[in-house]
Amino acid sequence: MLVPVPSTAGDDAGPPEAGLAARVAAGPGLWEDEDWLADLRRESLPESLLAGGTIAAAAGAEHQHRQERALNAEVTALCLVTGALFPVLGYDSVLALVFAMPGLPARPGTPVPTGPAYSKARARSGEAPARAMFEADAARTDIPAGPDGTAFGLELTQIDGTTLELFNDPLLAGEFGTPSPGAKPLLRLVGLLHSGTRRWKAAVAGRYLDGENALADGLQDAFGPGQLNLADRGFLSMDRWTRFSGTGAHLLWRVKNGAKSVPFRTLHLLKDGSELVLLHESGSMRARRRTTAGDPALPSLPDTAARLVCFTVLTRTRSGRAKTTQVRLLTTLLDPDLCPAGELAALYQKRWLVEIAFLHLKRTVRGTGRVLRGRSAVLARQEAWALLLAHNMIAGLAARAAATAGLTPGEITFTAVLSLARAAITADTCCPHCHKRPASANAPTAGLDAAITALPPGRSGRQRTSGRTAAERRKWTTEPANYTLTIIPSNLPKTDVSPGS
Repeated sequence: MLVPVPSTAGDDAGPPEAGLAARVAAGPGLWEDEDWLADLRRESLPESLLAGGTIAAAAGAEHQHRQERALNAEVTALCLVTGALFPVLGYDSVLALVFAMPGLPARPGTPVPTGPAYSKARARSGEAPARAMFEADAARTDIPAGPDGTAFGLELTQIDGTTLELFNDPLLAGEFGTPSPGAKPLLRLVGLLHSGTRRWKAAVAGRYLDGENALADGLQDAFGPGQLNLADRGFLSMDRWTRFSGTGAHLLWRVKNGAKSVPFRTLHLLKDGSELVLLHESGSMRARRRTTAGDPALPSLPDTAARLVCFTVLTRTRSGRAKTTQVRLLTTLLDPDLCPAGELAALYQKRWLVEIAFLHLKRTVRGTGRVLRGRSAVLARQEAWALLLAHNMIAGLAARAAATAGLTPGEITFTAVLSLARAAITADTCCPHCHKRPASANAPTAGLDAAITALPPGRSGRQRTSGRTAAERRKWTTEPANYTLTIIPSNLPKTDVSPGS
């Protein structure tokens, strides 16, 4: 039975004790006027920066939490996100920070657990809750995209991979693999980045032994119509090209320069200097694909038409150094009138956005020289998902601020946004002296957005170059450069065979 509560609305002159006395006199029941509980009920700042239901997704995923503990699935998930944002803090410090946040899904007065208890809670959670949180937040559509996130009316994305160092442990080395004897084991990540927001749309976490190409196949479901994907050389295989383009997404992938290293020949030259080419699977390619799949009856892939753009990049530095690099791009955009070769060549430079995102993920959020804390394969992958989620949280803040200021996300300094977010999270906790929670009227999310918007915009349009190898980087520092793109013919053999013949 619901008991009505005497309303105190409009009674500004009465003392606050009168309203509280009226509520107590009403007895148990539903207190409809709950504004006075807002400070206790509102979400913590990390929760409010994530998509709605992100933390709850951890509780809905498969885990081993069976008893009602202080560190249940949701609280453990919040600790994972906070630990990824504050990698320098130990477990005890992370727990102290989380248990001082507003809206913690734990009983009032619950003592702060210890670090060993959190280690056991992480083991009970496993990988699935952290991955569910990342996927729930990555699917959000309310983050505004910057003006540089589209081309030819298509949404720009990039795909690439990187590695994260783990503890130098024999068990981890045996599970994930190492690049050389005695080196630290590596966890491999392959991600699909959204250019307009600099956020990860999807990712795959695996072993160093798996290789980028094998893990990249796990991103196929994230491709779809209205998308133009950029990828570096090494990802191309005719099978992968056929499958990924079959999702409806358009591709602009770099390919190797050797005429014998790519499975296509020129059909005819187009008016803008690009070429229409035919992708044809040879017998040896089909044999390798059958061996990899373990199916000797796999049919041959159908011949496919694509467009090849070959160009050179002349780099001239301020000190007078010059270097010419040849690049070849394969694309599903076949119309030279709608997508000129020169514009496609210039567009490919945006592939570096994924390299910058990995730099922010590994050096800015996680920190240089810091390994993942997990001492088991499950915990290492769990932490990788939390790290990706933390990166998306900061990138989303930067994208919102950029949209408000009329800038691109790249003009908002990622490091400054991370620093402001960390400061806001530590400020949005209970007072250590009086134990009062921060007032909801302070609007911590709005205050954080305002602080980020007030940042001076970063420099845009900079053209710089540096040595590619460690030896080259020791010889000269990064310096401004000018780039000249020139469309050139390819060295591919010609063919008279038409697609489907």
